[in-house]
Parts: sequence; structure tokens; C-alpha cells
Amino acid sequence: MKRITLILSGLISASILNTGAQDIRPEVEIWGLFEIGISNSTVYGDPFRDVELLVEITGPGGEILHHYGFYDGEDDWKIRFSPNETGRWICKARFSDGSGEMEDTLTCISTEKPGRVMLDPFNPYWLTRANRHKYLFRSFHVGDRFFAGNWDDPTNLNDGEYRTIFLDWLQENKYNMLSVASHYTNRNDEGRGKGWDTPQLWPLDPAEYNKMEQILDTLNKRDITVFPFAGFFGYMGSWPTDAKEQELYIKYTLARIGHYPNIILNLAGPEPFYREDEKYYKGALRMVDVKRLGQLIDSLDMHNHVLTFHHQKQAARYGDPLLYEPWYDMSTLQGPTTTDLETLYTGLMMNHPPYKACYAQETLWPGNKNHPDYTDDEIRKNMLTILFSGSTLNYADMEGNSSSGFSGSLDLIDADPGKHEIAKEVWDWFETIPFHKMTARHDMVSRTYCLAEEGVEYYVFPPVAGKKIGLFLNFPYKLESEWINVNNPEIIRKGDMVNQKTSFTAPDGGETWILHVSAPRPKVVATGNFPDLATDADGNIHLVYNRGGLIYKKYDAATKSWSEEQKTGCLCETVERSDPDVVVDSKGNPHVFCGNQYAWFNGKKWVKAKPTATRDSELAIDSRDNVFLVSRKGNNGGYIGFEKKIIAEKDWIALTDPDKNNRGKNDHVYTDIVIDGNDDIHLVQRHGPAVEVTYRKSEDGGFTWPIEEKVMDEREEAPHIIVNSEGKVFISTGAGFVLERMGTDNWKQHGRKLHIHARMQPEPGIDKQDNIYMAAFGGHYNVLRKGFWIGEKIIDPVTKNNSIGFVETAGQKDFVYIAWEEGIGNPDAGFKDDSKIVVGILYPDGRIIGLF
Repeated sequence: MKRITLILSGLISASILNTGAQDIRPEVEIWGLFEIGISNSTVYGDPFRDVELLVEITGPGGEILHHYGFYDGEDDWKIRFSPNETGRWICKARFSDGSGEMEDTLTCISTEKPGRVMLDPFNPYWLTRANRHKYLFRSFHVGDRFFAGNWDDPTNLNDGEYRTIFLDWLQENKYNMLSVASHYTNRNDEGRGKGWDTPQLWPLDPAEYNKMEQILDTLNKRDITVFPFAGFFGYMGSWPTDAKEQELYIKYTLARIGHYPNIILNLAGPEPFYREDEKYYKGALRMVDVKRLGQLIDSLDMHNHVLTFHHQKQAARYGDPLLYEPWYDMSTLQGPTTTDLETLYTGLMMNHPPYKACYAQETLWPGNKNHPDYTDDEIRKNMLTILFSGSTLNYADMEGNSSSGFSGSLDLIDADPGKHEIAKEVWDWFETIPFHKMTARHDMVSRTYCLAEEGVEYYVFPPVAGKKIGLFLNFPYKLESEWINVNNPEIIRKGDMVNQKTSFTAPDGGETWILHVSAPRPKVVATGNFPDLATDADGNIHLVYNRGGLIYKKYDAATKSWSEEQKTGCLCETVERSDPDVVVDSKGNPHVFCGNQYAWFNGKKWVKAKPTATRDSELAIDSRDNVFLVSRKGNNGGYIGFEKKIIAEKDWIALTDPDKNNRGKNDHVYTDIVIDGNDDIHLVQRHGPAVEVTYRKSEDGGFTWPIEEKVMDEREEAPHIIVNSEGKVFISTGAGFVLERMGTDNWKQHGRKLHIHARMQPEPGIDKQDNIYMAAFGGHYNVLRKGFWIGEKIIDPVTKNNSIGFVETAGQKDFVYIAWEEGIGNPDAGFKDDSKIVVGILYPDGRIIGLF
């Protein structure tokens, strides 16, 4: 095997197979750059075509990704990729001609940076950044000079630094995204790209790519997203028409820049279907070509960037012909360009299904010769209409074509401050609302535009003041209403409480008003950490949490009020390893456990009884009010300890260790138990004897455990279990997979229903209609409703500057009460006990509201 010399890139080093090099595992931030330099002295006639550097990357969960390295001139080759999950990654590479191979590993660590541009995984109606709970893109169009070296050479610090001056202005005005006219290709046309020395990517030239990458590095450091206006195959650009050459061009480009988290991929544009003349698109971008190239880019993009196509105006009138292509993530539109808000809204909405984004690319460009002469009020209302359609707006400042005015010159003297201030004001207000939880719902209103999270919150924009509008509601609880003045958001007019179809009249007076209607919000009810809750037969909530010991509070469903706090006497030692549990007996009295201590309320006072359990424990109660406790470390030969307390007795009784006759590999078992309506006891553990997730069952109150079944070989901490009213068992694994027991040794795989990692504790709850609610650290949740999963969602914090910790649920008739902690921390150590405990209601359709 030919020796490969690895060149260090920055702080990155790599081990080399068969060379005796020291194995140093670098740390790379999630969505950051992992780069390996490789020197290959083999002489190739054409290193772009004679050989490939084939790369296989294995993620922490075992997923294998296929990628490519690239030739970078002389004897230099490089591999670049960006990990999207924390943990250990393995990178293997080999040259296709057998001239060498290598292997390296890295550890991916967390970051505070915004992460990759993507469709919001919890609501793909919107674009987001992977590491942000909510992200509003504020896009601005720039003409053809932005990447040009003869406008501003990034290697020359004495040529005026025009790009830096412009980018400083851009961020001062809160823009965070650029649409760049000549980017991958030069729009070689008078008044556009002609004369500007932009990077020429085809024919392939490492030096030209390096010019582009220097500027992309700058934009990435500034967290500015980049949209290539003309894409891979742009208007009057230099690019190949042969299919094999097109694949080479795409592979090479993605190998070099695919790691950037701040890029969107555009296949072609603008308007290839409109301009079929040979000089514009070489007769090579018919529909069949576009679909082939879209599939090809999607298959080669291991980083899974947002992929789109830049359409002509007709798409906003008759519909986007690519909208239902599986590789197509976002509809990019040139129109409608109008001051007729109904036409504008309709053109955007017809191209915006609930599972894809929409980019209003050339839809509001003040000063452009193909747009109306917008007044300030029309700019404001057009912006609101675009945003209320759920679209990302690309704004501009022009005096003619797309490379004119300030958008073309990028000279601050040409900017129209008033136009940018209007845009900033509208975006600033819009960013205050939870748009990321909503979709446009024109079906719920009349004579107006609406963003809604159904049953939770509505924002309604009436285009004409002083006229009646309708909002269709039907809920068992009252929602508040108010009118917000967009010109001055501090001015708010309170409205009526509503829960049925209602008519509203927008205030008059020449200003723009937004109607806001909202359900009761979940509220902070206590201070502490590691909450748990249970309900009794009367629907009362029994809540426990740690704050220097285990605290108890009760919510009275009849009076709709919380009791004062009570100290239970449990100290909650090492609470992060044995967090609080609460169950309620048939008389409505709570039984609690935390750390290594148990107590129950006998109707007058808290009474303690010491079990043997010390950590990783779970509490359960049967129909006869017998209390059971399962924990780590067995009592008679197993790794799982199991004990019972009869309510009238003082002491705990050690029962048979469930795994006594067939232990796993160690005592890190992380068990969970549930008791069904027949008082059969169901248990799940990690580190089972045959596979990681193992199910056990006792039908005699825990004395014997004859049933043991293999469930799944998945070792994340920790599995949990629930049983429905028909006795069907459901198990969730630590990585968020769900399995359903269909019969003896027959487990149906539901798939990964929460995308989480170790110790985030995805725990199922259930209501009396057998809807199953999965919730985990970070506020992730999903619901199995009437046999179908509604899709993964995430809770928004109700307190400022905090994140969501552990989440627990307790079932009622057709919903669950839900409790979570808000503060600062991680799933390993947990949150501090000065965190805030929040309680609300979670419905099976995913709605979360406050108690009412």
C-alpha cells in the first residue's frame, strides 16, 4: 500500500493507517469544519477525472454517509465535511486507483453557533438554523460585484475593504441573509456580471474555488446565510452540458463547499423555463434536465442542504411545477410583483404546502423597473402579507434592474435609509411572535390573512382597516383577544374573551393593526428541578420537585388553585441519578420517592419508610394500593432490585430480583416499570442478557418473572414503558425509538419518534383514550393519536433566557397534564434547583395550553 502523507489543517490532525502515526482524535464543533489534507505524489494526466478520493463517514449512531475528497492543486487533496451530531465519527478514505487509503476519527462537540440552514424539523413550513429554537431570515439582494476581486480583493487589505464596510452595514441593519447575483457562475451580460472578476468555477480550477471560499469563510464567521441567485447552472454562466461533466462539477463543488452551514443550494436561475434561447441556458435546462439534476444534487449532498430552483413569474400565477418533487425543499418565486394584496397572498400560498418552505425572491424589490412604485405604506403591507403567507422575504434597494441602485453598487451613499427602516420595523415586530409554531391558515378566517397554531394562538392581518373580519373557533376554553399596532407595537387594545366563531372589526385611523388571539398559557407554579406529577380520580394534580429536598404541591381541579408547598422529608441525595417520582393511591394520597428515600401522605402527615433502593429507581402502585420500587443493584443475585410496600405496613419487602435467573452484563440497568389494570407488572431494562433493551413481566405481583423478551439492541439511557387499557405494551428507547408488543416475542418497530440522544429520557405517558404522549429533555414531544404519530414537536420556554429540561406527563380523559423545568443545564447533570417548574395541558393533537 502506498504511504499517504497527511497534512495538518488548522488544529486538525489525523491518524494514518499502517504508518505508526499517533492516534490523536480532534474535537470539532457540531456543524463545524473537519478537514484532512492528503499528499498523493502519483502523477495523473487529469487529476479531476483520472481518479476519485472516495470517502466513507460513520456517525455516532452507526449511520454511514458517502462523500468525496477533492483535488486542490499540485500533490494536494483534501476531505471536508461537517458533522451534524455530537459524539465519535469515523472517516475512511481511499483513492479509486488503489494508490492509498487512510482512516481518522474525530469527536464532535456542542456549540453555541446557529448551525446549518435547514427546514424546521418541527414545522418544515419555515426555514431555520439547526441550533436555534426560532430563526427569522432577513434576506437582502446584492448584484453581481459582491464576489468580484476587482471590486474588493479579500487578499488585499489596502483596496478599500468595500465588502467589509457593506457587511458591517448589513448586520447593523439586522440582515442575516444575502441573495448574490453572480456567485457560482457569472451572469455575463451588460449591466449585470460582465466586467466583474467573480470566481469562475468551470472549468474546474482550485484557485478559483479558493477565491470564493475566502469570502464564504467571512460570511460563515458572520453567520450570514448565502443564496446563489443563479445557482449551479446560471443565466449566461459557464457550466457544462454533458451529463458526466455536470456530475463532476456538482461533486467537486459539494466536496469543497458542502460543509458550510450557512449555504442554500439553487439548481439554476433565474427563470430557465422562460429563457430557452441557446445563449441563456445552452438549450440544456428543459424540465427533464432540471428533474435529473435535482435528483443528482440531492443524492450527492451528504450535508442535506436546502435545495431549490429559481422560477419565473408564471410560477406565482399558475403554480410551481417542481413543488411535489421529493428533492425540492423550497419554492423560490419571482412574484407576484403587485400592490394587490389578495393577488400577492394567493400567488405565494398556492406554492407553499405545509412541509416545504417558500422564498419570496423577487417579490418586493423597491426601485426595480419591473415592480410597482411602492409607497411606504405599501411596502409595509406587502411585507406583512408575505410574512403572513409563511414566506421568507428577499428585500432590495434598486434603481432599475437587479444590479442597480444600492443593491448593485453596495455603496452606502446609495442606500435609501427610510426603505430599510420600514423593513426593519416590520421584521422586528414579526420576530416577537411565535411564527415558527404556526402555518398560514386562510381557511380559518374571512377577508383577512392568518397565521395560527390551532387552538393555541392566532395572528390575523386585515389588509383594510375598519372592516369586519371573521375568525372560526370552537374550543372548550376561552381565548383572549387584542389588537396590536404594528406602527407602534407598544399600543395594544384589549378585546373580548372568545371560544366560538367571532367577528372582529379592525381599528381605523390610518395605521396597521394585527389581531392577536391566544389561549391560556402554561405558567410557572414553583421553583425547583426534576419535576414529576400524577393525577387522582378527581382530576387533581399531585406535583413533586426538588429544592433542597423533595417538595410537594397539589392542584385542586374544582377550585382551580394550587396548595402551599409541603416538605415531604425526603432529602433527594444524588437527585440526578434517582429523580423524584410520585404515584397516588385510591384515596387520593400521594406516595413519593427521591434519592434513596420514600414517604407517603396518610391524610394528616408525611410518613417515611426506608427501602433498600439507592439510585436509578422508579415507583409504581397497583389497584390494591401496594407500592413497588425497582432500582439498580439486586437484593438476591440479580442486577435489578425489586421491593414492595403494603400500605398498612411500615417496612418494605424485598421481592425476587427480576433478572435473578438471567442477568445482563452489568448493573447499569436503568429499569422502568408499569402496572396494568390486571395488576400484572411490566418492566423494561437496559443491558439485557441478549440485547440492550429487554422486556420482563410478572403476573403474580413480582414474585416470579417467567417472561423475558428481546426488544432492541439500542443502549442509550434509558428505556421506558407504558401499557394501554387493552394491555398493549409500548417501550421507548433512550434514542427515541418506539416499539409495540404485538404478541409473545413479537415487537413492532414504530421508528424513531424523537430525535434525541443519551440521557434525555424520552418517557411515554398515556390518557384514558389510549393516546400515547412521548416527551423528553429539551421539550421534545410526539403523540400517538388514534394510531398515527402527529410528528415531533418542541416546547417553547415561557420564561426568558432559559431552556427546557426534563418533561413529565400525567394522563386524564383525553389529554395529559404536562410539567417541565426551565433553566440552564444539560441532561447529564440536570438543571439547578433554582429552575422554574411550569405546568400546562397537552392535547393529543399537539396543542399545549395553560390550566383553565
